[in-house]
Amino acid sequence: MQAELTLYDYWRIINRRKWVALLIFAATIFSTIFYTKLQPVVYSSQALIKIKPPLSYSKIPGSDMMDYDPWSAVATELKVITSSEIALRAALRLGMPSGANSASEIARSYKVERLQDSNLIALTSFSNSPSRAADIALAVIDSYRDYDLEQKSMQARKTLDDISARKDEVEENLHRLERQKQRFIEQNPRTGLGSALANQLADLEIRRKELLEKYTPNYPDVVALAQRIDVIQSKLEEIPAQELELARISRELRMQEDLYTTLNKQYEEAKLGVSSIVSFVSLVNRPVPNPVPVSPNTTLNLMAGAVLGLFLAIVVVFLLENLDVSISTIEDIENLLKLPVVGIIPNILSERHLDNWLTQVFKKERYTVDAFRSVLVVNRRYASGVIESYHTLRTNIMSNLGTKGSVSLVFSSSGAAEGKTLTAVNYALAAAHSGLRTLLIDADLRRPAINQIFGTRKGPGLSDVLTGKTDWRDAALESADFIMGGLDYEQLMRFPGIENLKVLNCGTQPDTVIDILDSADWNGLMSDLKSEFDMIIFDTPPVLLFADALMIAKHASDGVVLVYKAGKIARGALKRAKEQITGVNARMIGAALNGVRASEMGPQYGYYYYDYKDYAKR
Repeated sequence: MQAELTLYDYWRIINRRKWVALLIFAATIFSTIFYTKLQPVVYSSQALIKIKPPLSYSKIPGSDMMDYDPWSAVATELKVITSSEIALRAALRLGMPSGANSASEIARSYKVERLQDSNLIALTSFSNSPSRAADIALAVIDSYRDYDLEQKSMQARKTLDDISARKDEVEENLHRLERQKQRFIEQNPRTGLGSALANQLADLEIRRKELLEKYTPNYPDVVALAQRIDVIQSKLEEIPAQELELARISRELRMQEDLYTTLNKQYEEAKLGVSSIVSFVSLVNRPVPNPVPVSPNTTLNLMAGAVLGLFLAIVVVFLLENLDVSISTIEDIENLLKLPVVGIIPNILSERHLDNWLTQVFKKERYTVDAFRSVLVVNRRYASGVIESYHTLRTNIMSNLGTKGSVSLVFSSSGAAEGKTLTAVNYALAAAHSGLRTLLIDADLRRPAINQIFGTRKGPGLSDVLTGKTDWRDAALESADFIMGGLDYEQLMRFPGIENLKVLNCGTQPDTVIDILDSADWNGLMSDLKSEFDMIIFDTPPVLLFADALMIAKHASDGVVLVYKAGKIARGALKRAKEQITGVNARMIGAALNGVRASEMGPQYGYYYYDYKDYAKR
């Protein structure tokens, strides 16, 4: 059962694909910057409006101040300010053509909100110009104030018209009653007492009505007036019918006079109210141009882009990790192959940075010759840490073989570009460095590279030896040949043990490689070579591409070391290569994990690597 991932495992996954993560993060940031640059620049201007009726409004007839709720009124006014009517009026004030398009454009260019727990409204306008934004806000406020004044004036005028109509009606009734009383007196000249009693009765009834507006019918003054009214009514009953009719007319006339007086007073008050009507809207803060744009918000966009870029980078990294069928940890390789990892070769970078980019980023299969030479252990900058990794590899191989005599090893890989040639060459140099008589054989008859690395002739070589055209002693090259080649003379001279190394190049490239390998006298050749060398190293083609490595491993080697570059080949391919090697009865020693960075080795190995480098400097 797979163990749960630790924080270090998560960090290792991210670190392995840090360039992908950085690329995605950078692309997101650049996209955010590009998007921000494309956005139009928007400026804003803000004004503050107060909604409050003046004190004089309560004195205007019909104002209904008893029903006025300032909180609900402000909510209503918010709807009014954002209405199409106000937007259209503001558009006309700004000189825009009349129509729904202009009103819609203005309506989209401002917003209103109520300040909490107050009767204040904040109006914010937007435009591509600071002065234009302030003009829009001011136009909306002026339009809204005029509209509000029109609405309030309309209500006051309606009240004035209603009072005037009622006043005219009462005045007409008053004139009718006066004419009626005059005609009655002319027709009945002796009547008059009833009129006086009727007038007195009308006065008492008016006083009683006024008292009843303030007091109950049982109030003493009201009771006294009621008694006097009863007495006068009893006297009127004794007056002849003509007197009663005159008393009725006089009473109605008196009541209409009082009503006319009241209406005339209200009419004058209403006229005064109409002339003094004011808007409920007052401007608290005037809109002013703001030179600082509110959009795009570059800081906010960059922060959002950074968060999004980080999120996308992590998601893509872990998605690639889940899709990756390769393996890069020692434990995974050993569990898959059921064989040990006999060596950990650190990642060696070329002095030519372009080659590093071509091989690591663009997956070029092989370094150039100059770049290849710069990563050999003869280079003094690798004299400590890297060469020791090859010594450790040799020690583990010899321990697994269980012999101290001469050995022959096949270095191969599952696929191309896993570093088998570099591992074989550096392993041979490290073996020679330790004092072992070493023979490096370029057994890759299809795509030879060792002769280019050392700058020597290609033939005669292995193919010529196997076909009997030449003796291996005549074909083998030594340090003098290397010096005449392309390798740096001073580096070779400073490298201890270079005289222990000999190289057998591939030789003439044949058309039928398998036939030559299968028909060769390997037993005689290997017996002769082992009598001369302590370490014989074959650099062979990839196992899954050609059968060359299998043929050589079967006939000429004591064991096979599969070079595996961390994260390069699928785990199924690595397992298949191991099965093919064991399938021909060749001995599979183990795997050499190549191109490992200390950050990818896990804490249990990475710390040792750093500690060794530090210790070696002391």
